[in-house]
Amino acid sequence: MLKLNVIFYSVLLACFATSTATADESNSFDLSLQELLNVEVTSVSKQKQPLSNSPAAIYVITSEHIRNSGATSIPQVLRDVPGLHVGQIDSQKWAISSRGFNGRYNNKLLVLMDGRTLYSPIFSGVYWEVQDTLMADIERIEVIRGPSAAMWGANAVNGVINIITKHSADTSGGYAELGAGDYEQGFAGFRYGSTLSDNATSRVYVKGHSRDSLEYNSQDLDSGLAEQLATVDKDNDWMHLQVGGRVDMELDTGTSLMLSSDVYRTEMQQTSYYPSLVGPSYRDFNSNDINSDGFNLLSKLTKALSPTSQYSLQAYYDYAKRDDDWYGFSSETVDVDFQHQLLVGQNHNIIWGLGYRFIQDDFDQSTIIVSSESESTRTNLWSAFIRDEITLVDDELWLTLASRFEHYDYTGFEVQPNARLMWQLNKKNNLWASVARAIRTPSRIENNLSVNSQIIPPSVQSPLVSIWVAGNEDYKSEVIISYEVGYRFTPAKKWSFDSTIFYNDYDQLRNAPAGATDFSTFPNYISQYLTFSNDLDGYNYGFELSSQWAATDTIQFKVNYSFTQNEFGASQSQNTDAPEHMISTMMDWSISDNVDFNLVWRVIDEAYVLNINDLSTKEIDSYSGVDLGLHWKVKPDVMLSAFGKNLLHPANLEFEGESYQLPYRVGPSYYIKATLTF
Repeated sequence: MLKLNVIFYSVLLACFATSTATADESNSFDLSLQELLNVEVTSVSKQKQPLSNSPAAIYVITSEHIRNSGATSIPQVLRDVPGLHVGQIDSQKWAISSRGFNGRYNNKLLVLMDGRTLYSPIFSGVYWEVQDTLMADIERIEVIRGPSAAMWGANAVNGVINIITKHSADTSGGYAELGAGDYEQGFAGFRYGSTLSDNATSRVYVKGHSRDSLEYNSQDLDSGLAEQLATVDKDNDWMHLQVGGRVDMELDTGTSLMLSSDVYRTEMQQTSYYPSLVGPSYRDFNSNDINSDGFNLLSKLTKALSPTSQYSLQAYYDYAKRDDDWYGFSSETVDVDFQHQLLVGQNHNIIWGLGYRFIQDDFDQSTIIVSSESESTRTNLWSAFIRDEITLVDDELWLTLASRFEHYDYTGFEVQPNARLMWQLNKKNNLWASVARAIRTPSRIENNLSVNSQIIPPSVQSPLVSIWVAGNEDYKSEVIISYEVGYRFTPAKKWSFDSTIFYNDYDQLRNAPAGATDFSTFPNYISQYLTFSNDLDGYNYGFELSSQWAATDTIQFKVNYSFTQNEFGASQSQNTDAPEHMISTMMDWSISDNVDFNLVWRVIDEAYVLNINDLSTKEIDSYSGVDLGLHWKVKPDVMLSAFGKNLLHPANLEFEGESYQLPYRVGPSYYIKATLTF
């Protein structure tokens, strides 16, 4: 558990911010605080609305914050969002979740980029190492904690991360960046934006990086496995190259078209160990190259039919291929989404829509993972949604009723309703509440794949046993019913306060009870199957706080804190518990007109990870760290920056993959960066 003094000093800092805020009108940070409260977000209701009037637990990462953080990848910039648990597994892999259920294969957090979903159909989660773009081209990242399935569909169970890139008209001219360090061995990016005509703009970009391996420490493994791995290569370095572009066109008055595309190639080193029928260790070890590549095409047409009505039609194609050392797959996704917004009378703002998604995936079977169906499967998802924002009292009270209806090949018909209430007490106080039902649909691995998870050595009483975790075509969707209450308070122009209390009730959670036993290979060995089922439930509750304070004309503080209490049974077959306490404190200091300094201090409480190899639970110790950034604007178009990450503590284990992967520690790192605009 975290030490009480850590919590005490964080709360003290927040209280100090409250007690010392003044109404000095000359504060240069006043505008940025007001802009943040009034920034228009789209992830809550699929329409633009001020953040302060959004009835959801939403946090916005601005492009300025991305620049100040020095983040070179999307997971890095998500580290300090309240309620979001971000753990680095090795050089390439990340575990990211909201309010629990974290892991390499977390499947309850929906991630989008410009409306395109980024999850893999194999396990309904995100391979973060291949989700990238030029960080300077991101306009903002909107993070919702809590269900948003009524608007975004299945798998938006514990939250939504919506990455929104800049309009190409806002990226005209040239931009180049170059950096190097110890872990960040080298990275570079280039973008050029141009005007194609009076009504069309475009940009193209290319970026790439090479990152070193993280530190392997045998103390994080049992002594027997550590001894067997002593002579095995532990490299986990990573190289990534990506190119892409975007075109924005105004076709006529009120009609716009956006086209974008990205192509990527990733090469990674990975060391894994597998169950083996050959003694004496009954494990195989392998270290080889993992390749992943893909591309996407996205288009979105928006047309205003009248001052009170508009529609959008979005379509995308996504191809992904992965050659892992214990399986390989490719997937193709075609998605079409229609949405219509209209105002009805004085009090109804209605949005409705229809959607269709087709997925074909080809899976390469191996001795570790096999399919009960053909290697290639096709699935269809049909959906419809409607949302009505009802004005109960003008400029004061709004009720939003919404629901999504979906039909998925694996589970059939599903309904995901949501009711939200927004009450603007006055200009300084906003109160909101939400009740929502959301579902997490099964992935292919839960429906028709079987994974060899463990070999139990023979004994006098028992032969050699091969343990398989098997998919089940009758596996149903996991369900959450969530209750949230939020309060936003802006006592002065220099200070803002955002808080959320939540209670999540989960049902039909995944477990894997003992199923059939196959004796056909006896006496050499027998196979015991653990079959996925929906027999478990549980709940968690907690609160999240976010405060921002402009202390002086040149110094601004942010404090984010989350508390989560987890109540799940010991027999869960997935990671359920969120860290009980997570704290981050950020400071932005404009030392002069040309020099800025940034500091982040974070503390993450202990976490737990399920090891699917032997169905045991491992504790990840709590840890803390400091990030520093220094920026010098040499000329108006040239900036030099230096960064130190995870400072003031030794290398530590942040998270560990659930299956077949070694533990790696995240330690201090340093790098410099130069940017040029022209």
